[in-house]
Order: sequence, then C-alpha cells, then structure tokens
Amino acid sequence: MQVYIIIGTKENVYQDTIDGEFLPHPDKEIVRVFSSGEQARQFVANSKLDKPTRKTYGDTSYYRGGYYDMEIENHTID
Repeated sequence: MQVYIIIGTKENVYQDTIDGEFLPHPDKEIVRVFSSGEQARQFVANSKLDKPTRKTYGDTSYYRGGYYDMEIENHTID
C-alpha cells in the first residue's frame, strides 16, 4: 500500500544566546497523510497562501499553518 506524507517546514527564527543574532532554525513535521497522490498534491496546492505572511523576527509563511515549505514523501507500507 502506498501512502503520501505531507512534510511541512517551519522557519522558527530565534536567538541562540542573549544579545545574539536571530537565526533561522528549520523544523520539519508531518502535516497530513494521504492514500492518494492526487489528494496529497491537491492539499499542498490548496494550502498555498495568495500572499506570504511575515511574522516578527523574520518568520515568513508561504503555506497555511505557518509553513514556508511543504513536500510530499511517498512510502510503501506492507
């Protein structure tokens, strides 16, 4: 059985040390899982924002949920 996993990447910009630079720390998480590749592609297309939203300290979201990137991974389950 094939499953399609949507992986979303958040930017998470913060300081490692007090008075240090604000640096991006990418964080990936599973957003959704589909049994159909077409449904997975449609979900990613529908999640794309018309206009990117910029948050405090440089976080910019291009997808709903605060993600700046989404990718589809294909896995086989026995």
